[in-house]
Amino acid sequence: MNKPVISRRHFLQLTGVSGTFLAIGCVPDLSGKQRPVNLGEDKLFPMNQFILIDSSNKVVLFNHRPEMGQGTFQAIPMILAEELEVDIDKIIIRQSEADARLYGRQMVVGSHSIQNEFEKMRVMGASAKEMLVAAASKRWKIPVSACTARSGHITNTNTGDVLTYGDLVEAARSMPVPDRPRLKEPADFTIIGQPVARQDIPLKTNGTAKYGIDIRIEGLLYASIERSPVFLGKIKQVDDEAARKIKGVKNVLRTKRKVYGRTREGVAVVADSYWAAVKGRKALQVSWDEGAYDMHTSETIMDDFKKSSKEDGDVLYSRGAPERYFDTGLNEISAEYEAPYQSHVPMEPMNATVRVDDHSAEFWGSTQNPNGIRTFLSRKYNLPESNVKINYTFMGGGFGRRSMTDVAEEAADLSQRMKAPVKVIWTREDDLTQGPFRNCSLNVCRAVLNTDDRKVLALEHKVVAQEIRNQTGTSKKAGHQLMGGITTQYNIPNFEVRGVLQKLYIPISYWRSVYHSTNPFAHESFIDELALELNKDPLDFRLELIRDHPRFPLLLKQVAKYTDWYSPRKPDTGKGVAMVERSGAHFAMVVEVSKQEGKIKPTKITTVIDLGICVNPDTVKAQTEGSIIMGLTACYQGLKVNNGRIQQQNFDTYPLLRYNQTPEIETHIIDSTNPPDGAGESGLPTVAPAFANAIFDLTGKRLRKLPFDLDSMG
Repeated sequence: MNKPVISRRHFLQLTGVSGTFLAIGCVPDLSGKQRPVNLGEDKLFPMNQFILIDSSNKVVLFNHRPEMGQGTFQAIPMILAEELEVDIDKIIIRQSEADARLYGRQMVVGSHSIQNEFEKMRVMGASAKEMLVAAASKRWKIPVSACTARSGHITNTNTGDVLTYGDLVEAARSMPVPDRPRLKEPADFTIIGQPVARQDIPLKTNGTAKYGIDIRIEGLLYASIERSPVFLGKIKQVDDEAARKIKGVKNVLRTKRKVYGRTREGVAVVADSYWAAVKGRKALQVSWDEGAYDMHTSETIMDDFKKSSKEDGDVLYSRGAPERYFDTGLNEISAEYEAPYQSHVPMEPMNATVRVDDHSAEFWGSTQNPNGIRTFLSRKYNLPESNVKINYTFMGGGFGRRSMTDVAEEAADLSQRMKAPVKVIWTREDDLTQGPFRNCSLNVCRAVLNTDDRKVLALEHKVVAQEIRNQTGTSKKAGHQLMGGITTQYNIPNFEVRGVLQKLYIPISYWRSVYHSTNPFAHESFIDELALELNKDPLDFRLELIRDHPRFPLLLKQVAKYTDWYSPRKPDTGKGVAMVERSGAHFAMVVEVSKQEGKIKPTKITTVIDLGICVNPDTVKAQTEGSIIMGLTACYQGLKVNNGRIQQQNFDTYPLLRYNQTPEIETHIIDSTNPPDGAGESGLPTVAPAFANAIFDLTGKRLRKLPFDLDSMG
């Protein structure tokens, strides 16, 4: 990141093209050259696939990553604008099309968008700027060094003459691609690191933003799909006579979708309005073959997990020889921690609109995975990808659920059979009961202590859970995904992480921070338990165990300072600490709780973050607050399985955190010149353990099961 120049080879690797740039607003003519096209405004000239400039000096920058609230819509153009030297408040931001050939991987998951694209976007902006400067140099017949770019203008430093980018763009496009575009030093940034107002926020607050659920196209039909309340239930019989009599119902069709290798059956009611489709669905009479799946409950599932925890499992991480210390009569401590299934419940229900015919396919909707949907439609219907168009919109939340293509699969199947575009919309009940979900898990931690020297001799953390990447088939080997969020950098000489893979019929998927949302609850709670056994302050104990780490010690010291950690606790208050790394970002958090009218409540949450270069601090703070609120919700709520069915049906039984339940949240961002890390999920993993540790600090009672039963803590 700190290198001031990029080689031509690296530049071409980053851009994914070989010589001539393509761009939105630029299509190849028969000679293979590029010609500008009209986007409904003025003639826009592409500098590359991310940057368009017109002759009146209008600048359009493209965000090529879907926007679900995480802030890429503004952040990626900010990076481009920094190196291009344009005014971020005057540019126009557009969403790009879905095209892996032009833009590379466009999926948004794992908080990787800025991490993966930061250097590439800087190169794109710097390259376009240098081509514009070269055009000015040629026009004025002066050295490039006598030309300065600022705010969309080139100044002749010899004469003071000024040319706009619009004056130069047509000539600049014919300039050679720079061999080594020079990048700015972080100290010279004027846009990156600033709290820039996001252009998408007004759209989302005044009602003009378009989400997938808002899509209306000519000839559109709507579908609502009845599915087995027990996962993997098969259709035995369908009586659709009453449904077909509902005004507006066009057809009733059986449909299927793939969920991590397993086929889910359903009965779709297709109508000319969503209301008619839902009414028709309610009139259906469907009997299901539920097999033996209806015998499972949350309790039987956890009992199976506990039996499996007696197995050795697979070693996912190891140093030293911890097996030499356990079961030897030394001072041993152990604890089990439980976490339930969780639903994604984005505010915008799952939906997809698809049109499929013999020659082409088109998708409209909210997706984290536009390339994946394009590839699916191409392969499924034997179409060249050039004949598949993906129109992706803003998302009303995703949290990992919209990384899948299953809803688009349903809509495409129905469209082909109805010979019309079809929009599938899930109800809130579908969303809560059909999954896929955040995994449930059992974490078993044990350690051997030397109480004389007050040190940890050995620690084993065993994760018993389903694995997203291994839900079907015969393999029982646990993968490294299972150990997400376990801080292995603690200076414990004999340290091992083991995984015991569970395979269940209940589908799981990526949920904000994935296994970091469960494992740290156990690991960071257990670190507190070890501190108690050794009679050490929990924060000091972490500093001792992590003293050689390049980032964590500063975070712990800062969060201690901001929360006045070492001062005596006020009556009926407690504080808890936790630290986790997620997607490269390092977090330390303190949760403060108090007892009010006999009830324990979190009153303040303070977080200190090191995420390298921060593109937009306002967005990072918003993402941290959102993560914390989602993490707190998961401390209060969880899905229960009974007779093979999810019991929670809607927000009355699965309420999200309300405004008046939300504590004060304070976020501090460490200044850094390191490459940027991911911020979209990193605030969540520390919430549950810091909250539980704070409750222990207040009450002396240890909570090891999510969701927390705070009513028993009075």
